[in-house]
Amino acid sequence: MAAANPALVVDADSGRVLHAEDATRSWYPASLTKLMTTYVVLSAIREGRVTGDTPLLYTAAAQAQPASKMGFPVNTILTVDNALKILMVKSANDVAVTLAEGVGGSVPAFVDEMNRTARGLGMTQSRFRNPNGWHDPEQVTSARDMAILGRALYRDFPRSASLYKIAALQLGNRTIRGHNALLTRFPGADGMKTGFTCPSGFNLVASAQRGKRHLIVVVLGHASANERTERAAALLEAGFGKWTFWRTGQEVATLPVVNGAAPNLRAEVCERKAAPAAVGEVEDDGRHMVEARSQNAALSGLVTSNYAAEPKQLLLPPAPVVPVPIFLGPNPNGKPEYIALADKLAPVAAAPAVPEPKPKKAAPKPKKTDAKKPAAAKPKTEQKKQPEKKAQAQQKPAAQKAAKPAPPPPAPKPKPN
Repeated sequence: MAAANPALVVDADSGRVLHAEDATRSWYPASLTKLMTTYVVLSAIREGRVTGDTPLLYTAAAQAQPASKMGFPVNTILTVDNALKILMVKSANDVAVTLAEGVGGSVPAFVDEMNRTARGLGMTQSRFRNPNGWHDPEQVTSARDMAILGRALYRDFPRSASLYKIAALQLGNRTIRGHNALLTRFPGADGMKTGFTCPSGFNLVASAQRGKRHLIVVVLGHASANERTERAAALLEAGFGKWTFWRTGQEVATLPVVNGAAPNLRAEVCERKAAPAAVGEVEDDGRHMVEARSQNAALSGLVTSNYAAEPKQLLLPPAPVVPVPIFLGPNPNGKPEYIALADKLAPVAAAPAVPEPKPKKAAPKPKKTDAKKPAAAKPKTEQKKQPEKKAQAQQKPAAQKAAKPAPPPPAPKPKPN
């Protein structure tokens, strides 16, 4: 593992730093990238370029993306709203491309907008090369930049805050569960995003509120999903406990930058665990990885003599989840122009999504026998003519019989003498 796992706790409202460890160290973002993708899409909605009901075309380029993905058929139609929900919950790389193509016109144009937006927000350590976080050595960020982005999403789009707290989706008969375990196990947790690739490790931007206090935590580079969840929970719990003892008075954007390349954790996170080869770049919940309990040794640096953290169960048993329903196709209750646009984008796939009827089972073929095959049915016109022909055939002999002349009478027999 890297020398230290970057960690950062900030007050979401003021931006003040509560605690920081290597918060400006360069890091690969993995699927935390999708938070920036979401910010750009929400900006486009705010500017009137698209709406939540705008139909998007799922292309072959989207389908070709690596997992994690939905794998829809090419020409499937998604609304912007449903695509954003899938992006946050499933962390689908293909849907990130669908949003980029539909909102930005092309993936390169959308990525350019991501970078312009990042600069505008003060994310000076972030560079994006794709909209989904698939590993690229030039795609980097930092815990500081991710905290800035998390704050901006809540501040600039408060009506969309529910996007980050969805724990599961329902698509037809399919239930799609999210990867952020804090949502169902940590009191007050209300959202944000996970990320994982082998080079990056297990990352998390998490938000939690208790009373009037709203905290954002960023943890990067952990060895497992459980470890990142436990670390984030410990930091949040300590933050809600005696956060005034950690206050630095420093705003998150002013943290000093540490120069250096992002570490590649592939050998430590994936190869030494003998994980399946396909796991290397897949955002997941980490259940297939070898789990290790976090020691959280750095937590001792967060407390003072006035506040001693007592051992306690921070993570509760998972709470029941009610999946949020989504659908494919244009919104059947949306504006007619959107349905027309969907039909123009993909004529075959544009009809509003309705569960497809199950195909009827084919009737079993009759077994071959030696019996003669029945004669093929004659056309209806011939079947109608058949009785007429039969009647005519019955009338014809009678008519012929009536037309024959009567035979001559027999000659009289001679009288005997």
